[in-house]
Amino acid sequence: MFAAALLSAATASAQCTGDGVQLYPAPGGIVPTNMRLLLEGVGTAKSPVLGLVGKPLKLVSTDHEVKLKVTKGWESTLGRATVILKLAEPMQPDKRYFLNLQEVLPNVPLLNGQVGAQASWLSGKGPDAKAPKWVKRPAVSEGFVRRSPQGIARFVKLNLALREESPAFLVVKLSPRRLGLSPQQYLLPVQGNTAYLGHEACGGAFALEDGRSYRARIEAFDAAGNLAPSTPPVDFEAPSAQGP
Repeated sequence: MFAAALLSAATASAQCTGDGVQLYPAPGGIVPTNMRLLLEGVGTAKSPVLGLVGKPLKLVSTDHEVKLKVTKGWESTLGRATVILKLAEPMQPDKRYFLNLQEVLPNVPLLNGQVGAQASWLSGKGPDAKAPKWVKRPAVSEGFVRRSPQGIARFVKLNLALREESPAFLVVKLSPRRLGLSPQQYLLPVQGNTAYLGHEACGGAFALEDGRSYRARIEAFDAAGNLAPSTPPVDFEAPSAQGP
C-alpha cells in the first residue's frame, strides 16, 4: 500500500512522487466488502481531489454498483490531501469492482495503479468487523536525511506490528514539543511492519524540522475503518542535516 509514495529508506529521499493521485488500499488487491477507500491527491492534484468532497462517485462491477460518499480526510502542508470514499452499502462478495477516476479527474494519473488501466479491487468473502490488534506498538528505530538536487528529505522509521488481515494505515498527529507551534495530522501507510514519517525533498506527509523534538500520537485503522486500541505517544527528535 502507498507503494508509489512511501518508498524504501534508500530511495524515498532520492526521488519525489509526481503529480497525480493514489488510492488506498492499493488497486488490484482483495478487500473486505465493507472497504473504506482513501484517495490522495499529490502536488497539482491536491486541489482537484479536495474538490471532490460532496460529489457522487461509484464502484461498478458487471452487475452491481455501489455509491460512494466523498468526505474530507486529512491535508498536509507539503502538497498532499486525502479524502475518504465511504460505501453506501457493502460490495457483493467475490466480484471485481472498478472506479473510473477519469470521469471526475480527467488526465490526472494514478500513481499506484497499473498504467492505462482503471483502478479495481476484488471483493472478499465478507465484511471486516474486527479491529486491528497491536502485536508491537510503534517505536522509532532510526532517522535519516538524504540530499538530492530537489532538496533535503528527512524521515524517521517506525517499527510496529499489527494483527490484521486487511491493509492498514496510521493516522498520526504530530506535535512539536515547543509550545505555540501548530500540530500536523496526516496518514501513513503500513508496509509489512514499517511506516516512514517525514517528507521527500519536494513534498510529503509531514514537515520535520532539523533536530526538533516531536511527539507523535498514532492511531491505526484497517481497510474497513476499524480502529486499533490506543497506544502511548511516541517521542523522537528529527534527524539533523547538519554535519561535515
